Amino acid sequence: MSEKHVPDEPPPFLGTWPRVYIAVVLYLLTLIALFTIFSRVFTPAL
Repeated sequence: MSEKHVPDEPPPFLGTWPRVYIAVVLYLLTLIALFTIFSRVFTPAL
């Protein structure tokens, strides 16, 4: 049995998989920061 190496297809955007991973991490960090800001701004004062 010989296995043929099939290269991964490039992602549909950004060109390479590491760029896609970085974009996803940056997106998630942005969401976390925005939700943190919103929760601090809109939390009623005690």
